[in-house]
Amino acid sequence: MANGAFFTQDGGGHRDSGSTSGQAILSAFIPTFITAVIYIAIFAGIRNKYSKIYAPRTFLGTVPFKDRTPQERADGGHWFRDFRQLPDRFVLQHNSLDAFLFLRFLKVIAGICVVGCCLTWPILSPVNATGGGDSTQLDRLTTGNIVTKSHWWAHVVIAWVFFLGIIAFIAWERLRLIGTRQAYYLSDEYSSLLSSRTVLWMNAPREACLPENMEKYFGETAVKLWPVRDAGDLEQLVETRNGAAYALERAELDLIIKAVKLRKVNGRANGTSEVEGQHLVPPKQRPTQRETPLVGKKVDAVESNRSTTVELAERIDARRVAPSRNVPDESAVFVAFNSQPAAHRAYQQISFQPRLPMQDRFLAVRPKEVLWNNLARPKAERLSKASLALTFVVVFTIFFSIPVSLIGTISNIEKLAESVSWLSWVNDLPPVVLGLTTGLLPPFLVSYFVSYVPKLFRHIAKLSGEPTVPQAELKTQTWYFIFQVFQVFLVTTTASGAFPVVKQIFQNPASAPTLLAESLPKASNFYLTYFILQGTASAASNVINYSDLFQYLFDDYMAKTPREHYTIHAQMKGTPWASWFPKFANLLVIALAYSCIAPLVLGFAAVGISMYYFSYRYNFLYTKTTKVDTKGEAYKRALQQIPTGVYLAELCLIGLMSASGATVQTGLMIVLLVLTAVINFLLDRMLKPLELYLGVDIWQKLEVPLLAEEDNIDPNDEAALHAASHARRLGLKVLPNPAPRILSDLFDGIISAARRQAQDWLTDPTARGEDAEPLKDDEMENVYLAPAFTSKTPKLWIAGDPVGVAKQEIEADKAAGITTTDEAAEIDEDGQLHWDHDFDHIPVHKKPARI
Repeated sequence: MANGAFFTQDGGGHRDSGSTSGQAILSAFIPTFITAVIYIAIFAGIRNKYSKIYAPRTFLGTVPFKDRTPQERADGGHWFRDFRQLPDRFVLQHNSLDAFLFLRFLKVIAGICVVGCCLTWPILSPVNATGGGDSTQLDRLTTGNIVTKSHWWAHVVIAWVFFLGIIAFIAWERLRLIGTRQAYYLSDEYSSLLSSRTVLWMNAPREACLPENMEKYFGETAVKLWPVRDAGDLEQLVETRNGAAYALERAELDLIIKAVKLRKVNGRANGTSEVEGQHLVPPKQRPTQRETPLVGKKVDAVESNRSTTVELAERIDARRVAPSRNVPDESAVFVAFNSQPAAHRAYQQISFQPRLPMQDRFLAVRPKEVLWNNLARPKAERLSKASLALTFVVVFTIFFSIPVSLIGTISNIEKLAESVSWLSWVNDLPPVVLGLTTGLLPPFLVSYFVSYVPKLFRHIAKLSGEPTVPQAELKTQTWYFIFQVFQVFLVTTTASGAFPVVKQIFQNPASAPTLLAESLPKASNFYLTYFILQGTASAASNVINYSDLFQYLFDDYMAKTPREHYTIHAQMKGTPWASWFPKFANLLVIALAYSCIAPLVLGFAAVGISMYYFSYRYNFLYTKTTKVDTKGEAYKRALQQIPTGVYLAELCLIGLMSASGATVQTGLMIVLLVLTAVINFLLDRMLKPLELYLGVDIWQKLEVPLLAEEDNIDPNDEAALHAASHARRLGLKVLPNPAPRILSDLFDGIISAARRQAQDWLTDPTARGEDAEPLKDDEMENVYLAPAFTSKTPKLWIAGDPVGVAKQEIEADKAAGITTTDEAAEIDEDGQLHWDHDFDHIPVHKKPARI
């Protein structure tokens, strides 16, 4: 549950006289706090022993030396000092832009909650407490205690200030993000990459994909073109060939170990010649496998896999040169330009499917990110796959409410027992057991089920036709946020808090408005437990990450070949942005939705998110690597999702005030809702061009003459040209003349300040990376071709042995055309494998290409 969330549902478990008491909160807090303390204590005790799990970024060979986090210093300094002293920008400089922005997102959420506390606690808490109602305990601090209509004025004023302030902050933060991303794109390390000046176009006509037509379709600045050809069944053949090669590797190692052990059993440890050793394993004891799994005939595993590997390699070579591997009538094409500005202008201006209701071009795509099966799909197939995927997600999200609702009723099992006779035994349970059942069990169960949802959505997104892994991740992020809000917030709250209310409304329909006004605040109060769970056990579990530890220990024990051991030690956990951003965006949505209804929620949310911030900060500094690079797009989408919480908060207040008969206050809240929606709509419209094209001043200078001619602007009026350039990008040409210029200056000032700050961080001498080495001609020719056309038979890695069987197998493989080595690994006289943990010596280790 390190990556899962505890989701709490309760509308009033453990209430005295219908009010929420502190007993349920303590029942959840005490065990989770104890669990968190135990987790942290265990982590502190085992961290240094299992540095592969808890500090791989300090030493692992797959992490470039320049990007490693400092280890414990020679003067005896503790790792916690580095953790405390290293700034967040270290993550930007040595991990990724996305990781840095995710930490910023957590700080943004916590900051919004703290500001909300400063606004709501001094004003709304006493207003609610003196509202004239008869609520007791914690319910007295919610709007459920308000009877006097005039008390709602305080909520109206706070709502206008707080919610409009949040919208203004989002605008400011999105502008700063634009500047930060611009600095990232302009940094020497990024701009030197081939991918930074390469654009992918989808659904391009065949003529545009031919090299001889490159200049005609893409202009004089295009320097290289890679069309996407029909791969047919090549990818499946390559996968099968690699599987056979790795099976051969395992079989050969089995043969080596068996020969060494047989020599020891025969008592000839020191007297066996190499020739004799090669025949130590009788034919009947050689590794075998079935031709067909389970039911097939047993065959020699070494000889069978060797012949299969060779046969498939020959078939792949023949298929690659077949005439059918041509460019389809409608395909995709990668085009590299002579400069980064040229690539950005081409991305902005050239489109082959302008009316296609889905993105048709992508900037700065790296070869390792491409989902090659999805590229050469006709637009009709892309649209149908995307529609089917969306339909599945919608249906799944709706029907998932059935198990969530059933789980949600557990939190109200005490009240349910009053209506259902066969549950009467529940009332006989000890208070502690009942508290754990209603406060802890529901969030645990929902967490377990919900943790698998982003994995399913990610798989569906890849099947939906997205051309790259980052695009599939971003689509998953959107889907999962909607799922979180609908299921974890709306359905969960309704399923738990509304059950006792429904019964009373059925008995007395006229009491509906009053009952809803009282019960919604009570349901929201239990979200205090929600954030307690988040800030204690879940955050601590995120650090100890025991599931990864157990998996590592088990996999390392089960690994057989040197390659398998190396793979386990070399791999690092990635950063599933589509799981993380929606989870915490939804936490903020919940906090905002109940900010004026139950102000205490904001305080608990601030503490819980702060704990998570420290746990993720540790992970980014010591354990995680960014495998999916959205270049800041994931954070932008998360910022766009924050207003959902504002809308829900305003709608809740409108319903509560309306049910209380506060007509004027209700009208003002409706005005605020409309105003919020209009401001957010205009904000999205104005910022979309800037966020999409990331226009930079040094690139805009090339557009000035065109703007001067088209807009009848004096070419000598630099200020007017500057404003016109930004106004065009902001889509503000229709507004009166001063407006675009004022907004231009305001926006540009914020963007420029953020860009300068990020540039200072990225050009820090201690953060400079290695320049990308220029690609060789043959590498340049194949860099954007599908691996199905270029991948070679894997180089096999077995272990040397004192008997000489490994040398025999290397020669046999060489004769068949398969490269094999026994470097940096050996089998000792007891049959145990030893391998060199220095990755520079590993024959199958390759430094990732910087493309």
